[in-house]
Amino acid sequence: MREYIAKKLAIAVLVLIGVYTITFFLTFMLPGDPARVSLGQHGSEEAVELIRAQWGLDEPRYVQYINYLKGFIRGDMGVSFRYYPREVIYLIRYRLPVTAYYGLWSIIFAVAISVPLGVLAAYKQNTVIDNIAVLISQIGVSLPNFWLGMMLIAIISVKLGWINPVPDVPSGYIWSPVGFFASLKDYALPIITVGTGMMASNTRLTRSSMLEVVREDYITLARSKGLSERVVILKHALRNALIPVVTNVGLQFLLLVGGAVLTETVFGINGIGKLYIDAINYRDYPVVIALTLIYTGGVVIINLFVDILYSKIDPRVSLR
Repeated sequence: MREYIAKKLAIAVLVLIGVYTITFFLTFMLPGDPARVSLGQHGSEEAVELIRAQWGLDEPRYVQYINYLKGFIRGDMGVSFRYYPREVIYLIRYRLPVTAYYGLWSIIFAVAISVPLGVLAAYKQNTVIDNIAVLISQIGVSLPNFWLGMMLIAIISVKLGWINPVPDVPSGYIWSPVGFFASLKDYALPIITVGTGMMASNTRLTRSSMLEVVREDYITLARSKGLSERVVILKHALRNALIPVVTNVGLQFLLLVGGAVLTETVFGINGIGKLYIDAINYRDYPVVIALTLIYTGGVVIINLFVDILYSKIDPRVSLR
């Protein structure tokens, strides 16, 4: 296990360097001057040149590349152009907990509904329950996140007045022992918005995976031994059927950043997704590069976690 993890981490370092290189040069190829964007159209050329020198933008490109790389190795992500002189790490520490909070609850919401619903649909195949589950999954997959979010705001927040449409809870509070559950109501609409599509996808995958597994010979053998149907389904069938579901959930963690961009724009949440879009619009290069590297690191870690989890779910899977 240690050898496998060490090998993956070594590959991860090479991947991060490659992603950093590509992101750096593509980012600096974007049209527009960060100094000009910062000062606006009425800023003088002298002021623009002063800002460029202050941010190191007047140095050769390879020098900037090396300086940024050295900074990331030391754990220094630089200073934001838009929020100067605030450091990038400060912005990420403030914004990341918010996105991670409703993202985690979205995954919990999706898994808690989709796995039991998918198992029940497969067990009750071609019945009313199965048809309802398939219909729910089809609707959930078809609904765009931004449209669902706006409908939830219009109906639940504006018309009924049950929930504040724009969550305004301090990022430090939501991860406290009390705030982790107390903030659920404030973030209920974003959680439902992000989790609905995930729930629908996992329901379809769980159902199809269960239908394949229950036709296997070892399931027939388990039933012939006189085991109860509950033990056959939950202990033997579900455990093997969860492998593709685990893979899908891992991918959904990675797609949270993409979903966060739309969700946070609709709900006005100051999370990572909104920070990403603002950084691109304002040519905030240090923030764009830092967030891309963090996202890449998350991809590597989650893929590693999913690989390890495989061996725990199905002993037949060998990490070697």
